[in-house]
Amino acid sequence: MARVLLISHEPEAAPGRIGELLVLRGIRTQQHIVLEDPTAPNLDFPEPGEYDAVIAFGSFANAYEVSARAWVGPEIKYIEQLVAQDIPYLGVCFGGQLLAEALGGHVEPAPPGEAEIGLIFLDPGEQGLPIPAGPWFTWHEDRMVIPDSVELLASTPSAVQLFRSGRAVGTQFHPEADLRLVSGWAAIGPDHIPSHTSAAEVLADVGEVDELLRRNCDNLVEWFIQDIAGLEFAELKNE
Repeated sequence: MARVLLISHEPEAAPGRIGELLVLRGIRTQQHIVLEDPTAPNLDFPEPGEYDAVIAFGSFANAYEVSARAWVGPEIKYIEQLVAQDIPYLGVCFGGQLLAEALGGHVEPAPPGEAEIGLIFLDPGEQGLPIPAGPWFTWHEDRMVIPDSVELLASTPSAVQLFRSGRAVGTQFHPEADLRLVSGWAAIGPDHIPSHTSAAEVLADVGEVDELLRRNCDNLVEWFIQDIAGLEFAELKNE
């Protein structure tokens, strides 16, 4: 049975639908929470070869903040080791931003008016989309700048949304997000929601397409586990 390490940065930034689907499809998972105690970041990551793949999730932190670099730096070094050893890696939002840095890119604040919170559809890169165009849920106030050596798979007018380098993949959007997770994020960070919308509107939009978001997440996880990581993925029993 394949084993996947799930790196969460705060308890509220949980694996969500991704973690649930992996278990349903016969994958053994282990969660590592970096900031379960914010005063003592857990940087004791497993050796890269202990797991068949690694998935890292979002964070309320900004990757470039001086206060975060004490733990962000070691995690980027860990991702560099994974990439060097060809361990499949999927970085979601903040996890994707750290992958961009590990590959030689950087993260910067989004220009005024270009933060994205809500549902998006993806514009394909030159090779087309390996996953559905959308809808996807996104919540970010920063954006990634990826190096030319990295394959851009999808974007929106505001940001890189999906990229790949070998068996390492990064997203800016949140495929794991469901109504429960988004509700928690909105409760924690209401001040981050742009003035042109509201938490109630964001949650209503997510609720309207919740089943489609689930199917799209399933599609992305299948693509990563089977096509990128080359791991065995059991069929869902109810399919």
